[in-house]
Amino acid sequence: MPSALRVLREEVLDTDVLPRVDLLPSTGGSAPADDSDVRLMCRQLAWLPDEDAVHLLKETADALGPDRTLLLVEQVTAADPDDVDAVLHHLRLKCAFGSGVRDQEQVAELVSRAGLRVAARTDIGWDHRLWALAAPAA
Repeated sequence: MPSALRVLREEVLDTDVLPRVDLLPSTGGSAPADDSDVRLMCRQLAWLPDEDAVHLLKETADALGPDRTLLLVEQVTAADPDDVDAVLHHLRLKCAFGSGVRDQEQVAELVSRAGLRVAARTDIGWDHRLWALAAPAA
């Protein structure tokens, strides 16, 4: 097992869940196809400009297959516009990657452009949201 996956495995707090979690190495390329019902993508879009983010969402959803769920966790624009640390983080991402911290509407737009729909959205704290994404309704 590559060392990065070993470290990640050690960070999973719920040891009852760990046997049901597959940690897959990735180089940031296309998502490997599998028969999972749910796939979790956590903070992958922050480093990508819009076109690349749409591409990654679409490839991940395509690899997941029909009638499956893609869970997306992303940081969104801070509720406090005077939060200096949040503004600096946004500027660093914007300058380095062309992305920045997106608000929930911008993330929803990326999801829509990738051909997915938002089935549910939950605030999980610390300016992060969890989106449950699915294929468009027929």
